[in-house]
Order: sequence, then structure tokens, then C-alpha cells
Amino acid sequence: MFLPVSLRDAPDKSEWSAFDRLPVAVLRLEDDGEIAQSNRLARELLHLETTDGNTLQGVLEGLGRPISDWLADAALGKYLNKSEFLRLKSAEVEVFLQVSLGRISTPGGEHVLVAVLHDATELKSLEAQFVQSQKMQAIGQLAGGVAHDFNNLLTAISGHCDLLLLRHDQEDNDYSDLVQISQNANRAAALVGQLLAFSRKQTLRPEVLDLRDTLADLTHLLNRLVSEKVTLTLSHDPILMPVRADKRQLEQVLMNLVVNARDAMPDGGEIRIETRGQTLEKELRRDRATVPPGDYVSVRVSDQGCGIPKDKLQKVFEPFYTTKRTGEGTGLGLSTAYGIIKQSGGFIFIDSVVGEGAVFTILLPSHRAMQPKTIEPVAETVQKPGIERDEGVVLLVEDEAPVRAFASQALKLRGYTVIEAGTGEEAIELLNDDGLHVDLFVSDVIMPGMDGPTWVRQAREARPDTRVIFVSGYAEDALDDSAEPVKNSVFLPKPFSLNDLLETVQGQMS
Repeated sequence: MFLPVSLRDAPDKSEWSAFDRLPVAVLRLEDDGEIAQSNRLARELLHLETTDGNTLQGVLEGLGRPISDWLADAALGKYLNKSEFLRLKSAEVEVFLQVSLGRISTPGGEHVLVAVLHDATELKSLEAQFVQSQKMQAIGQLAGGVAHDFNNLLTAISGHCDLLLLRHDQEDNDYSDLVQISQNANRAAALVGQLLAFSRKQTLRPEVLDLRDTLADLTHLLNRLVSEKVTLTLSHDPILMPVRADKRQLEQVLMNLVVNARDAMPDGGEIRIETRGQTLEKELRRDRATVPPGDYVSVRVSDQGCGIPKDKLQKVFEPFYTTKRTGEGTGLGLSTAYGIIKQSGGFIFIDSVVGEGAVFTILLPSHRAMQPKTIEPVAETVQKPGIERDEGVVLLVEDEAPVRAFASQALKLRGYTVIEAGTGEEAIELLNDDGLHVDLFVSDVIMPGMDGPTWVRQAREARPDTRVIFVSGYAEDALDDSAEPVKNSVFLPKPFSLNDLLETVQGQMS
């Protein structure tokens, strides 16, 4: 560490005033960490008017190693001129300092500790952004993979349950048990959907929405979610541009935020939901995110609850992190909201002061479409499927045997002729028989060896008019975007019910 000659010679305290003009922040420390002297830049970095009575460990905190241990080693001449990154305790926002400790000798043979400080906030912010991105990506990949496997299991469970329901009337003793299995399979599917939402690999059904209408439709349900002690207030911008999003998923985000706001106010209070248009003339940098310029619609959900400490604000969107007591929260609500909003092209931010409540702000890009395209979500209610007879030949390609067995049996009950294959290669081999007539391909997307789109494109060379249904436990973007889209194809996400499968097949056959 470079220091001026006068400092290396350890001048007395009266001469330290000259260092106020140095372009570097300098502290003189006692062995126990007490700040004996400081210059102007050091006080500015520490956000202090005076350092009298303060210690280094009192104003800064270590990110790993205790500061007291570091000071003790430095006093013994160990690990000198090695930098440590420390966090400022008193700042309202995160401030990081890079601190180097040196030891100088006085004419009397004593040793003095000197600390040189540099502002490392931007560096640590970039580092944290990178680490957070890597962590979220890794967890997202794990969640997506787990969700894919669970979707295959749930498709088989709910599908075979639907087949059993066909053989039982409501008066049967087993009927209520089958309904319970079906309902719990749907609940499990919703939980898997949360994992996919966080990993941003769920299948969205976007449509053009006016958020005022969406909230109006949702108000009755939201009022049921809050207690009698809580007042729910809605406020809308009179001129609000539409957005393009999945209505059901956006409603889930709003319900999660309202439930969190309710839980933060056990003694009651007000939850406000406000919508307004917002135009950004230049990019907005906030919370390690960059919002590009443009027109947005913002939704603010605010409460008067207990608030969230500032050191926990950056963690609330992480999966399985919760500020609630054990058993009161899964830690998936806000991470699900984060995933849905990000996958919709938007941003979500949080502001909070302990004791004053929290405010969640959602920014969604505005959409200037004239004709909204609406895709009805798949019904989640349990109903006894009705089977009508139909005709046609279906080539079913699915590597998961339980899923293939359910789909095959369901299609045969409908009257279709079903040819089964466990791989894409097996499907191509079957289609080499020119005498084999096939009306429809139903194929999983991700399979060992040749994937769904690959074998379908190859088969289409000889059978260009055959229609296709792709099924997958991943989102629709699991299809290869780099290749030309498969024409006359539709996508059916897992888990799907018997009715979902039959309706989709009938739609492609017609």
C-alpha cells in the first residue's frame, strides 16, 4: 500500500489534518479497531460527520470473516495490504467498501494501523447481479426438470383416474374416492405450475387485457381472500393502455400479492391496488434490473403491514424463501409472481420500510393491439368425461409408458385406431410401410434419441398433409425455435386430462 512519506513517518495527530485534502479515504485505527483519525473522504464514504467514538467494526460489517479477527492479524503484521470487502451498516441502501489495512511504525517504535477505503458498491452490485442470475438460472433449470417429470406422473395419474370415472356412477362407493384423487392431482399440477412459473418454462396463453376489467372480474375473489379487518381499495387510471398477458397467471400474481399483504396485517388495515400508465423516456436501472424506455402499465399493491427489513428485500423473490413462520408459507408465492411477470416481459419491484408496510410495483409493457386474441384456459374442475365415437388413425409416440397407456386407451374408447411407438426412430420405422395410413401424429417433444419435431419433419417429407399434436411437460418454447415451425401442429401441455386430449385430437381431425 502506497502512503505519503509524512504518513509513513507517522506524524502526530495535529498533522493528520493535511490528509483531508488527499484524493483517497484514510483512517488511522487503534489495535482494537477504534477510529483515531479520519480524513474528509473517509467520513463521506462512511456517511459520518465525525468518527469520534466509532470503531471500524461498529460502522462496517464483514461479509464472511469477522473484522475483529482481521484487525488482530494486522496488528501482528499478518496479511497486511490484503483487501476485504465490507458492508456499511448505517446506510439506507447497500454500500460496500473495499478496505486495505497497513501498519506503519512511529519514531518511538510503536505500530499504527492505517485503513485505505474505496467505494466498491458498483463492483459488488455487478457481482451480486451475476451471482443472482447464475443462482436463479440453476434453480430454474432444476425446477423445470423436476416439473417435467412430475407432469408426466400427473398426466398418468389424472388420466387413468378419468378412465376409472367413466366406469363408475356417482352412486358407486368408489366414485367419491376417485374424485378426491382427481382433485388432488389438480392441486399437485398447480404446485408444479408454480415451479414452472418460477423457472419461466410454463406455457402461457397470452391475450390482450384491460387491467381494469381484469381487476373488476377478480375483485369478488380478492375480497374473499382478505379478512373482515382488511379493506381492499382499487384505484384506476382513467386512460389505461392494454397489456398482453396470460389472464389466469396474472390473476395468480395479484392473488399472491394480496394474500401476502393480508398476512402482513394481522390486526387489519388497507390494501390498495392502483393501476396507471407510465412512460419511460430513458432506461430505468433498479434492483439489478434495467427497464428499457417505452410505454408501460403499472400495478401497485401496497399494504400497511409490518414491512420487510432492507437486508431481506433482495431475497423475497427467491424460491422457498419466506419471512413467515414455519408452516405458514411455502416461499413459492413471490417467486412464482416473479417468474410469471418476467416471462410476460415485465418487471416487479418491492419497496418497504419496517413498520410502515410494503409496496409491490409491477411494470408490464403496453400493447396497442386492436383485436385481442383470447385463448380459453383449460378447465380445472372435475367432471365425468363423456365419450363419443369417432374415426381415424392416430400414431401415438410417447416414451413414458404410463402416459402412452392412458392416451392410447382414451383414444381407443373414442373410436380411433391407435398405433403406438416409444421413440421417434420407432415411429419412422413404422411409417416406412407405405400401406400404413395415418391421419394424425400425437408426439411428445422431448424424447431420448430423435425428438418429436425432428421425426415429425422427417415423416412429413412423405406425408406432408398429416396433422400433428405435440405434448410436453415443458413449455411450448421447448420446441426448437431455430428451425422452421411445424405447420398444421398444435401444442398440448402436460398434465392433460382425458377431455383435454380428446378435444384437442377432435379439433385436429376436423
